[in-house]
Amino acid sequence: MGYYLMGNEVMKSREEITMTATSRPLLIAPIFARTSVQIFQKFIVFSLTAIAAALTYPGCSALPELPDMIDQSWDPPVLKTSRSLDRNTLELTFNRSVNLTRAFFDPPLETLEIRQEDNHLFIRVEERLKPGSEYWIDALIQDDQGNTASILASFYGHNPDIPRVLINEIAVNNSTNNPEFVELRVFEAGNLGGLTLYNGSPRRWTTRKILPEIQAEAEDYVIVHFRPQNIPDEVDEITDKSASGGRRSHPEAWDLWVWDGDGLPTTSGGITLTAHPDGPILDAFLYSNRTYDPACPRRGFGTLAQFEIFQDVVARGGWEIAGAFVVPDDGVDPSPSTATRSINRDRSGINTRSKADWHIVPTRGATPGTPNSEDVFQP
Repeated sequence: MGYYLMGNEVMKSREEITMTATSRPLLIAPIFARTSVQIFQKFIVFSLTAIAAALTYPGCSALPELPDMIDQSWDPPVLKTSRSLDRNTLELTFNRSVNLTRAFFDPPLETLEIRQEDNHLFIRVEERLKPGSEYWIDALIQDDQGNTASILASFYGHNPDIPRVLINEIAVNNSTNNPEFVELRVFEAGNLGGLTLYNGSPRRWTTRKILPEIQAEAEDYVIVHFRPQNIPDEVDEITDKSASGGRRSHPEAWDLWVWDGDGLPTTSGGITLTAHPDGPILDAFLYSNRTYDPACPRRGFGTLAQFEIFQDVVARGGWEIAGAFVVPDDGVDPSPSTATRSINRDRSGINTRSKADWHIVPTRGATPGTPNSEDVFQP
């Protein structure tokens, strides 16, 4: 069961909460925006009836004088970000200073402390947040002007033990027995919980995989399969590397499956690894078979989506470019690759965040789950 926090009193259900009437009538309308944080805002608008009352009964009304009312801000506070700072603390950032009226968590969490600093709210909970697990907060907040807003936002458990992980091998082509995959290489022991691999970029993506809690060791490999058959043999491996079957699974690697995946773009796209959903980029890979066209509004990119993926990754520091602006030529050309002729990072693990780190191996040179081939395809 979840609990609401209403002032200093804990309520067991929403029905037990009695909202205190304000001195001015309220009109509430929900607005939904699909962003990195999903937020439901309920905007508070003073009614014309209240204004009429203020004008008609100026000596008796508890409302402020009309000039004071006009000078006040009637815009509701807006939630900017929600994130966990450590295993027990959530930070909510708003566009102005606010106070928390009540809060409800799913899964249920018990609030121990609420602290306000400027436009930030810090909520400390008793339970340890599980790395990579998704949580929701349903809260009512109020600013200094009395404007209130109801928010519904997600956040993810903090992972303090992220190891060094790089994108290591990619197959963007598909054949009957060799579907697309992205391999990650782990360089040191740590927890992989919450790491997020995007087919695209944090801003513009088609599918993604939020990694479960895996206690990985140095030189472990993780194979993220982007075209599952959705058969019983395909399972996300958390403790046993040999638990999963399925095409291109490996008994000595961690196999994970993008359950709603239908492959990777063949000619142009991006693969992005972040510390958590919408978190900082740990590594990225950009690819395109197109070239710069100064006459094209998209500089030669085939679609707006391809253009935006490149721009997003470069803007976040995930990829280095040669010139002053992003062009398709900044990515690796995947044209010579096939389902078994994969795109490999150099075995040294050097990461310049550019196409200089990558090569295409000869036919049947793909090695998901094992060290990369250093052989280079010769057309």
